[in-house]
Amino acid sequence: MDPKSLAEFGLTEAEARVYLALLQTGKAKSGAIIKATGLQSSTVYNALPALVQKGVVSYVHVGKMKYFSAEPPESLQLFLEEKKRRLSEMLPGLKKLEAQGAREQKSARVFEGFKGLSSAFNDVYLTMKKGEEYCFFQMAADALAEKQVSFFFRKWHLRRSNAGILAKGLAIERTRKPMEYIFKGLPRTELRFVDDFMPTGMVVYKNKVMLLDFAGTPTAFQIQSQSIADSFRRVFNAKWKTARE
Repeated sequence: MDPKSLAEFGLTEAEARVYLALLQTGKAKSGAIIKATGLQSSTVYNALPALVQKGVVSYVHVGKMKYFSAEPPESLQLFLEEKKRRLSEMLPGLKKLEAQGAREQKSARVFEGFKGLSSAFNDVYLTMKKGEEYCFFQMAADALAEKQVSFFFRKWHLRRSNAGILAKGLAIERTRKPMEYIFKGLPRTELRFVDDFMPTGMVVYKNKVMLLDFAGTPTAFQIQSQSIADSFRRVFNAKWKTARE
């Protein structure tokens, strides 16, 4: 097994290599672990107490020698559950700090690539609560014609709809087919269409506006400003009144 796969679950790569070596060899002294892992002695000496503290390695004294052994793999799951429990206990305090710093802050961020877009849209998911609503202007028609783009938005809106977040969207009539593919069968979604020009690639939620650009590298520009979000929301609402289903 690649130690890096375990490193994704709270162990450093060195700790993962030591743990896997102990799983294979059973009870072992530090010297044998150094030989089995090929790590420097200082690295192993640092990793062992860290693994003991995490509850995934234990040791016994035999005479003057200390022998280490790996706890069953299920101990890793218990370690992660403990981390999750401790994070849950910390969240109220973290949210309180967040609220103290949320007094009309203004900021701008840039997200690049499809992974960046996922991070940008995760902010929508994390910021909004069930039953809240946001609005959006469709992507440019040429971007909607790309399968990777339409698949990205189909997947995102499935998640958004399942979370109970409401959405209203405006699109140009000639993009009805790709828009209906993205939103087919999704509850908590309203679409309306217009014939004339309107902004494209824009999402307005809470006190933020997200501008999307698919020319070249997909990019999302996120602006946090209550006044800017309110102004674009007014533009959307004016268009919405004259649009058709």
